[in-house]
Amino acid sequence: MKITAQQSGFTIIEMVIVIVVGGIIASIIAQFITRPMEGYVAQGRRSELVDIAETALNHITRDVRQALPNSVRIACGGQCLEILHTLDGGRYRLKPPGNQLKFTGSDTLFDSLGPLNSRALIINNIASTGNSCFNTSPHRWCVSIFNTGNATANSYNRDNMVTLTSLVTASDGISDLIGFDNTEFSTGNTFPYESPNQRFYVVDTPISFICSAGEINRYHDYAITAAQPVASPGGKTGLLANNVTACNFSYQSNTATRSGLLTASITVSDSGESITLLQQAHIVNQP
Repeated sequence: MKITAQQSGFTIIEMVIVIVVGGIIASIIAQFITRPMEGYVAQGRRSELVDIAETALNHITRDVRQALPNSVRIACGGQCLEILHTLDGGRYRLKPPGNQLKFTGSDTLFDSLGPLNSRALIINNIASTGNSCFNTSPHRWCVSIFNTGNATANSYNRDNMVTLTSLVTASDGISDLIGFDNTEFSTGNTFPYESPNQRFYVVDTPISFICSAGEINRYHDYAITAAQPVASPGGKTGLLANNVTACNFSYQSNTATRSGLLTASITVSDSGESITLLQQAHIVNQP
């Protein structure tokens, strides 16, 4: 008796059918996987863009809140913002005893009412640098009184801001005796106007935020000038944001019933995703 082995397997038609059916199933499954993956990647990209814009806006508004009153200025169609940054401040002595600040004649010294918070930093700056606060190297700090930003009371023009030259303990053992260079005033030999609240401010640096070529850069420790810089002003720089496709700074100055208001908006884009954030900061501008 002869035994024949039976052969079994798939025909070509069956294999083609299996491949076609498998492809259909795979494409259906891919629809359920691809969409969530694309959404996850897009959400991550948007989150990164929001972080870029939010970090830059927070940095800008933090600096602006420490601006010398009435020193905010905007140029280049809302793409350049500049301020004079204050490190410290206080109230000056207007009447004796002690060294009161005189607003007639010539003066170079006055007592603060109480010690400055950043006393050690200011003394270190005076000891380690020279020249004027309007120079860049080495860079000293300034003292400003009653800056309104108007003619004859504009710190950028040296009307009411000069180099702080000395800081020692006053005769009462508590307050600070502050010296300044009275040869730097644009006119006269002392501050031209009294502050209604006897305020003075210590300015450590100008700061510019310039939006150009898809970036926002922050500049500081450069020369203070009457004309606002609209390109790289020099000094030290740091990148605040990249992938910037639009930005705008606008400013409403204060009135008798309202503080100044800075509005900053930034648009950043990447791989087809784009977000725009807007942030506002109130600025106390009573000098």
